[in-house]
Amino acid sequence: MSASTDVESQSPASRSRSRCLDTFLTVSVIALFIMFAIALAGALWFAKHIENEINERKSRQLDGSTDSLVAHLPVSGNAYKMQNFAYLRATESELKSKYVMAWESIPYGKGHTVGSLYTYDENQKVLNVKESGSYFLYVQLSLSCKADCQSGQFTVSFENQNNMKELTCTVSLPDGNRKEPVSRTCWRVVTFPENGNRLLAKSEFQNTLDNWALEMNDSGFGMFLVDGAQAVHHT
Repeated sequence: MSASTDVESQSPASRSRSRCLDTFLTVSVIALFIMFAIALAGALWFAKHIENEINERKSRQLDGSTDSLVAHLPVSGNAYKMQNFAYLRATESELKSKYVMAWESIPYGKGHTVGSLYTYDENQKVLNVKESGSYFLYVQLSLSCKADCQSGQFTVSFENQNNMKELTCTVSLPDGNRKEPVSRTCWRVVTFPENGNRLLAKSEFQNTLDNWALEMNDSGFGMFLVDGAQAVHHT
């Protein structure tokens, strides 16, 4: 390295430009982190609100009346528009291994709990995700013991169109007679870089779980857009 280069690199102007660049990069990283943290916190709160509403309505029929689940959902504000949200509940209580699970949306008013960013294919049991972006994906599983039950594990995995697992949730089940259901909620932020994606859920279990059953009203999964064009531009 030449002497002239050493002098230039040590000049006040060069040091000032370096400090400005470092400051810009640091502020940018912090800003991005704060924006993502706010979006994630909002999605977590939203998912918890859904879970609480489901638990409070265990014994009620969700028939689209004003007492239905989504009648109490917060839909004001850009972050919580219903077109960005999808929720489906389980339709079969029997536990099956190596099986694609079936789901259904919940009717409310003139619509359902599947926003316009999604469509659900009942024949293929697939939730289609139309737009690219980052999504908060969560699943709640609740299982009850109908008689003398054996211990084991029940697992649900959500796979994308490339058969890659986006989220896996395992419920550990005890043996013996149990009055209270066993529940677990799992979540993850998933990113779809391109438009046109899909998710399907496959179930499997370990040991014999004949007397265990899935509580359909308390078991379901949902998605919420936390970062993407639709999250920014929809009002």
